[in-house]
Amino acid sequence: MSPGVDSNSNSASTQHLANRVIEIYETLGTDNLNLAESLYSSDVHFEDPAHGIQGKTELLAYFANMFKNLQDCKFEFHQQMINGNDIFLTWTMRLTHPKLNGGQPIAVEGCSFLNTRDGQIYSHRDYFDMGVMVYEHLPLLGRIVKAIRHKLGQ
Repeated sequence: MSPGVDSNSNSASTQHLANRVIEIYETLGTDNLNLAESLYSSDVHFEDPAHGIQGKTELLAYFANMFKNLQDCKFEFHQQMINGNDIFLTWTMRLTHPKLNGGQPIAVEGCSFLNTRDGQIYSHRDYFDMGVMVYEHLPLLGRIVKAIRHKLGQ
């Protein structure tokens, strides 16, 4: 820690940002994507199992495209851990896509690792199982993925 930096102040700021992330993501949708803008630095790097995105403008465009293709998407947060400027969140995402799972909701367990500076996220990495989210719900590929999972579980 640098001289003159108050660790309690830093921790409180990171906790405040974690609370804002949870509050915004629990209500995020196509009609209020602008709320997410304040969470991220202009140079944010975002990564999930399917994408790597650099920059806030590109990230917000990705979110807009993702949400326009979903009928519904809700996050439920379970745990949060804060270490200095880093935030770790566990969550369940419940999504409904007309072309997946017969249009029925899908629950995906995941977690996010967020690196922050100056009260904003500059690195956001999501971890979740693409098989559970997408592959298992595609007509032909879904049967193959489920069969592989079954074999691995024996």
